[in-house]
Amino acid sequence: MDITREKITKPIWKKYWYLLPLALLVISLFKLKAVFGNASYMVEQTDVITARVEQGSFKVNVRATGVLKPLNIQWVSSQVAGKVEQVHVKAGAYVEQGQLLVQLSNPELHRELEKARWELAANKAESNAAYVALESQLVDLENSVIAAKFNYQSAKLKLDAETALIEQGNATVSALDYQKSQLAVEQQQQYWLAQKQKVDKMKANMAATKLAHQARLGLVENNYQRMQEQVDALQVKASTSGVVQQVSLELGERAQVGDSVVLVADQQTLFAELQVQEVRIRDIRIGQQVTIDTRTSEIRGEVLRIDPAVKAGMVQVDVKLTAELPSEVRPELTVDGLIEIANIDDALYVKRPMYAPRHSQIGLFKLSQDKQFASKTQVNLGQSSVNTIQIVSGLAVGDEVIISDTTDWQEHQEIMIN
Repeated sequence: MDITREKITKPIWKKYWYLLPLALLVISLFKLKAVFGNASYMVEQTDVITARVEQGSFKVNVRATGVLKPLNIQWVSSQVAGKVEQVHVKAGAYVEQGQLLVQLSNPELHRELEKARWELAANKAESNAAYVALESQLVDLENSVIAAKFNYQSAKLKLDAETALIEQGNATVSALDYQKSQLAVEQQQQYWLAQKQKVDKMKANMAATKLAHQARLGLVENNYQRMQEQVDALQVKASTSGVVQQVSLELGERAQVGDSVVLVADQQTLFAELQVQEVRIRDIRIGQQVTIDTRTSEIRGEVLRIDPAVKAGMVQVDVKLTAELPSEVRPELTVDGLIEIANIDDALYVKRPMYAPRHSQIGLFKLSQDKQFASKTQVNLGQSSVNTIQIVSGLAVGDEVIISDTTDWQEHQEIMIN
């Protein structure tokens, strides 16, 4: 006999047990949606840095570091060889032009100077003696001319007297004596003229001899002056006024000809050598205004020169300082320079985010009104300055964006800030 089994009815809660967890899941998701919104990533608030978009005059500047250099700087070098006997200055001392810096010693130069002095004296004495001798010979010749003249005149008087007698018919003068008188007059005349020519030759000889002695004397005098200058050069003196930057020789050290001894710089005529990144050098122009920051004072200047060469990715820019120099400036002082490239009126700008090249389009995370979320926004950037960058489009004045590193969540479109 069949036994009818009693139908067991399941409780309804066992039949629809899954509805409760499902409902709880839906409620949870709804609540999570209310909390997280569309954010797919969450960051701590302390890990982000934000900045607000501003509007106004946007100054495009290029910052560079460098040092101050003296415009007038000069090495004082040794003109002669010698041992350093005394050093009169140290680095930092102010010296006037012509002031004694270093005293060298060289006994050989003193001996050469003494020798040159005696040679000069001897040459002068020899020249004077030779000239006196020539003058004496000239006096003798001039006396001979006078004697010859008198002899000629005497012979001429005798001949004139005999000629007068012969013309009167006086026979006391023989024809032979008369001819002898004529011959004597002619001989005396020739002798007188010859003596006069000797005097002229002697005067010419004296002039030539005097020139030759003067030339030799000048040579000896030049040698003496050169030795005197070398001895004087043992005193190394400042060739310009300024501040001693470096003394390269020590007491007892030997200096050779041409060795650098003391470096002197004029601290009142300084300029700045700035190192500008090669990617920014295209914006630099001659004459642009520059502010030099010494960490204590600011000095106005202008771009004076741009180096045509690139060294290690940097380009040197020389800046002329146009304002009065403060007391703390000195050569080799490290400074910062702010080169003013342009000034854009009524521009949108924000503090420069990380990895934000100028004239590019990047994604910046813009904060919501409650600052709980940040959504990725495409922004077009314009000119960049030292710490700020121009906003061309994508943001409005008052918008707040994250400017710290967003590399870790760059692929997300919206993040939550905890």
